[in-house]
Amino acid sequence: MRLLRYLFSICLITVSSLAAQGMERIPIPGDVFYFQPASTVFGAEAAWANPAALGRFNATTSQAMADYYDGKFASDWGWVMTAQQLALAWRKIDNPTGDFKEWVFAAGLPVGSGSAVGFSYRYFSDGPALYDNRHFWNAGLVTQGVGPYAFGAVFSNLNRGKIAGERTEIEMQLSAAYRPFGDKLTLSADAFLSTQTRFSNADWLYHAEYSPIRGLFINGSLDSDRNFEVGFRVNFDKSFLGNRSGFDRNSKHRGTTSFVGFTEQSQPSITNVRGRRLVAGLGGSQPENPPKPVFGRKRLSFTEILTSIYRAADDRSINEMVVTLHEGSPGFARAQELRNAFDYFRSRGKRLICYLTDPSNLTYYIASAADSIFIPPVSQLNLVGLRAELTFYAGTLEKLGVKVDMVRIGDYKSAVEPWTQTASSEQNRAQVNRLLDELYDQFVSDIATSRGLTADSVKRIVDNGPFTSADARTFGLVDGLCYRDDLDSCIGKSRAVPFAQYVADTLINYSWDRHPVLAVVVAQGEITADNGDGNPLSSSTGVTPSPFRRAFAAARRDRDVAGIVFRIDSPGGSALASDDIYHTSQKAANQKPMVVSMANVTASGGYYLAMPGRKLFALPGTVTGSIGIFGGKLDLSNLYEKISLGKELYLRGKYSGMLSTVAPFSAEEREKYYSQIEAFYGHFCELVASSRHLSVDSVDQLGRGKVWTGREALRNGLVDQLGGLKQSLDYLAATLELKEYRVRVYPENRPLFVLPARSFMGMVASVFGGDTTDALGQAGQAISSANGDLYARMPYDLLIE
Repeated sequence: MRLLRYLFSICLITVSSLAAQGMERIPIPGDVFYFQPASTVFGAEAAWANPAALGRFNATTSQAMADYYDGKFASDWGWVMTAQQLALAWRKIDNPTGDFKEWVFAAGLPVGSGSAVGFSYRYFSDGPALYDNRHFWNAGLVTQGVGPYAFGAVFSNLNRGKIAGERTEIEMQLSAAYRPFGDKLTLSADAFLSTQTRFSNADWLYHAEYSPIRGLFINGSLDSDRNFEVGFRVNFDKSFLGNRSGFDRNSKHRGTTSFVGFTEQSQPSITNVRGRRLVAGLGGSQPENPPKPVFGRKRLSFTEILTSIYRAADDRSINEMVVTLHEGSPGFARAQELRNAFDYFRSRGKRLICYLTDPSNLTYYIASAADSIFIPPVSQLNLVGLRAELTFYAGTLEKLGVKVDMVRIGDYKSAVEPWTQTASSEQNRAQVNRLLDELYDQFVSDIATSRGLTADSVKRIVDNGPFTSADARTFGLVDGLCYRDDLDSCIGKSRAVPFAQYVADTLINYSWDRHPVLAVVVAQGEITADNGDGNPLSSSTGVTPSPFRRAFAAARRDRDVAGIVFRIDSPGGSALASDDIYHTSQKAANQKPMVVSMANVTASGGYYLAMPGRKLFALPGTVTGSIGIFGGKLDLSNLYEKISLGKELYLRGKYSGMLSTVAPFSAEEREKYYSQIEAFYGHFCELVASSRHLSVDSVDQLGRGKVWTGREALRNGLVDQLGGLKQSLDYLAATLELKEYRVRVYPENRPLFVLPARSFMGMVASVFGGDTTDALGQAGQAISSANGDLYARMPYDLLIE
C-alpha cells in the first residue's frame, strides 16, 4: 500500500508536468463497451478499463462482445484474450463519422498485497481524421482490500500526440469504491478530467453492482448527464455471459452490448460442478521455493502442491485424482508428506490412482498410498530396498600429495572422514547402519499398511526384486498395466482438471477480503556465506544470510502476516552463516509466532536454524540432529614438493600462519584452532538446551555429531511433534484462532526470467538406493571447503530413489 501511494504520487507529479502546455483534448472512443470502474474492474475488460487490474487477474481468458443498436447487431464488436497477466484485444466501432479499428496490448503487475500497476498501448489503425493511425500510451494503478475500500487511477495519452502541431492533454480517471456489506454490494465513483481541468469541473460516473447469489451480478451506472446503464453477468464455472444496455436521461435506448467468455480456471458460479478428476504430474526434486519469473513458465512449489491436494480433498467438485509420478526424488520425508496428503484425500471418500513412469523404490513407496497403481506393460519395478554407499578420498589425495588436516567435535561428526580416512570409523559405520534400519523399517511398514500386507511379506517381496511388469502384476504389487496415453481407457474417462490449473482456481474470485497470511520461509540447500557479488542472475541455490534478512524483515513488516512457518530442508554448512540466519529468524520469532517444519533433512547447521521455533515438526523420515562442529585446512606441502613449487612464508603474529597450506597444524596451532571449534560447539549446545528445555549435558549426549530420524528425535526431545508442512500450518492457524488464511512463500524469488545455469558442485558421497554421482564433485567441494572455516554440517547427504 505504501509503495502504491508512492507510485501514485509520482504519476500525478509526472502527468502534471508533462501536460503543463496541453491545449487539446482527445477522448478515446468507448462506444462498443459498457462502463467498468477503474477501481473494481476484474477480468478481461481490464485491458480497456484499467490495465493494472490484470496484475490481480492471473487467468487465461477469452471474451467476445458485440453491440445492438438501431436495429443492427454486431456493427460494433470486439474480442480480448488474457494470459499470464497480459492482454491482447481488438475492436471495430461503427461510427457515423467513420469506422474505428483498434488494437490493444496491456500488462499488469502485482506490487504488494492487493495492489498492482499496469500499462497499455492502444493503436487505431483506422478511424476518422483525428484518430487515423493514432497511438496512445496509458498507465494504471489499483489497490483493493483497504478494509472495505478500493482505489484506482488510469492515465491515458501519456505520449500526448499532437493535433495541428499542438500537444494534446493527458486524460485521467480517478476511482474509489466501497463495499458496505462484503462482496454482495459494490458502490463506486469515477471522476474523468484532463490535466487542464479543475477537479470541481470533472465528469462523474457512479456505478453499483449487486450479487444476490453466487455467480450472478446485477449492475447499473449513472453519469453526470444522467445517462445510465443497466445489465447483468452470469457465471457458469468456466464460461460466462451477460449484457449492458444504455439509456439517455429521457430513457431512450442508446444501445446494448452483449458478451460471452470462457476461462481456463473455475470461478464463482451459479451451478454446482461435480464429478471432476484432478490430474497431476509429479517428478523431480519439486523445489520448495522455485523462481517465479515475471515472464515465462512458473513452476509450482512443493507448498502449493501439498496444500492443493488437501484443498482438493475437501472440494466437493473433485471426486478422484490421477497422479503420474515421474523419475526423480522428492526425498524420503517429503515422500511421506505426499503419502499423508494422499491418505487424507482418500479419507474423504475419494478415489486416488497413481501411474508410475519410472517404477522405483520411492515412486512405488509414494504410490502405495493410492487405491490403484498402474505401470507401463513393458518396464521394470525396481523395488529392491535401500543401500548406503560411502566414498573416501584420503588415499587418492595422498597420492597427489594433498592432506586434509581437519579438527572436529564428536566421534560421530563423520563429515571429515571422506577426506581424512580410507574407510569408515566404527562410530560412523554403526550410525549409518542404524539410520538405514530406521528408514527401511518405515519404508516397509508404510507399504505394508497401505497394501494390506504384513511387514515380513513386504521384506520377502523386496528381497525378490526387481520385477518385470508382468511379475509385478502377478504378485499384486500393481493393479494394472497400461501405457500412459491409454490410461483413460484403463480407468475410465472423466472430466479432467490439470493440477496447475486447479492450483490457480482460487485466483478467479471477486473478493477483496485480506485474509490473514501465514508466511512459509523456505531454507533449502547447503548453508553458505554471502558471496557478496550481488548478482541477481547468480545460479547458487544454497542458503545464504542476505535473502533471509530480507524475507524475515518482509514477514515482520507485513501486517497481513499473522505467523511464520520456517520450512527447513538443509544438511547445514557454514557455522557462522547459520548463526547469522538464526539471529535474523530469532528477531522475527520475537515479533510473530513461529513454528518449524522440517523436510528431508534439518541437521547440524540446519538444526541450528530451527531453534527459534516455538514448536518443531518433523516427518518420521526426517534426518535431524548432527549437533557438532568441524573445520580445518589443506596441507599441500607434499604436493608443492612433487611439482617443485617454491613457497616462502613470512609471519607477523604468533598464529598468522595457522591456516597456511605450506604445513600442517603445529601442536599449538591445533590447540588454538580446536578452542575455536570447542567454543562454537559449546554455544550450539547451550542454544539447543535453552530452546528444547534440556540440560547442556543431555544435549551433549545427543550431539557430538549423532544423526537421528524424526521418529527418534521425537523420543529424545529434539523435536515436538511428527508432522509435515500442512500439520505445521494447521497448528499455527489453530494457535492464532484463524478460520481462514492464505499461504505466502518467502524469500520472494521474482526474476524477470530464468536462465539455465550449472549448479554448484554438491556433496555426493553416501546415497541411499541410487548410483554414486561424480566423485570428483565431492573431492572438489572438500578441497575448496578446507580453508579454516567452521562447519556445522551433516556427515553425508541422503538420497532415496
